Amino acid sequence: DDKLSEEKKYELAWGSQQILMATAASTILIYWDKKVILRRGLITTRNFKPGEICQKAIKEQRLISLVNTELFPGKEEFNGVLENLPAVIVYPISTRGLTIIGGWSKRSFTKSDEKWISGWSDKLVDLLNT
Repeated sequence: DDKLSEEKKYELAWGSQQILMATAASTILIYWDKKVILRRGLITTRNFKPGEICQKAIKEQRLISLVNTELFPGKEEFNGVLENLPAVIVYPISTRGLTIIGGWSKRSFTKSDEKWISGWSDKLVDLLNT
């Protein structure tokens, strides 16, 4: 999002680059205050709108990992991130946003990946709230 401050752009660029380089992530989407503020990696121009799975992550304030999206009804909500993602991690950024990470293949994310993604997302709360 071009309206973000340089500090916010830098943190989003740095963190998303680290996730793309150090994990099995193929795409990253950051959704904040009802709009997409970052798309990185493989992307689409389709609109993203959080569905049931994303709402559940926000409501329960917890990470949701879809290790094989073929097995999950409602996986279509992530086509606005990238169509037919084989694996997805959804992590709430407070109650105002989401970090959504798509993986290259089924069962591609480790517990360590989940910890890195959730830790960086928790850091974004303070950054984006300012």
